[in-house]
Amino acid sequence: MTTKARIVLTAALGIVMGVSTWLGADGAHWASEVFFASAVLLSLIVGRWWVVAALAGPFIALVALDSTGHVYEGGSDPIDSSLLMGIVGLFFWEVVMLILVGIRKVFDFLRNRRVTAIS
Repeated sequence: MTTKARIVLTAALGIVMGVSTWLGADGAHWASEVFFASAVLLSLIVGRWWVVAALAGPFIALVALDSTGHVYEGGSDPIDSSLLMGIVGLFFWEVVMLILVGIRKVFDFLRNRRVTAIS
């Protein structure tokens, strides 16, 4: 995969994660699964540390929701009515994504080592 394709995939899934965060605030129950799948797949497919830049999409969505005074469906706020809790959640996802990138790097290293050992 080329670097350009990785950048495009990171930007596209950043938008998808931002939209799923926005829709999840309105009570769309499937939105959290889309966010989770996007974060995991992006980390494993791209395999670069800068995939955490995709979390700018959800961050922008959280800032927009908080600044407009969004009232969450059912009175329950998935981010505990504060931008701070949303930022803590995004920090958690940054760490998870970096761990997954590290796992991808280990598999790449082992695969390359095996290929060079066979040659």
